[in-house]
Amino acid sequence: MGKKVFVNNANIIPEGPFTVERARELHQFLVGRLDGVTPTPAQTTIDLSRVSDIDACGCQLLALFLENLKRRGTAPLLAAPPPALSEQIEALGFHDLLAAQPEP
Repeated sequence: MGKKVFVNNANIIPEGPFTVERARELHQFLVGRLDGVTPTPAQTTIDLSRVSDIDACGCQLLALFLENLKRRGTAPLLAAPPPALSEQIEALGFHDLLAAQPEP
């Protein structure tokens, strides 16, 4: 089993790898995050500072999660990816979908 994540209505802080090995666990977590969250927050921050690795499967799951948030009227905000994670996202071709927003 992978590491736990911190979550509330406006913040998600996943830990550990976002990889194919954890795809099922991550999918269940993300689906669970979309179901039963009331009230729907205007914005949800996904803090990537504790994500240690990401592969194409992890990028796809994250991109689908962000799209689902948008469909539900929540603005997703990706924040604080470690430089190595940003490089992996770029190398995998997901930069446009998963570009983190600069912190204010």
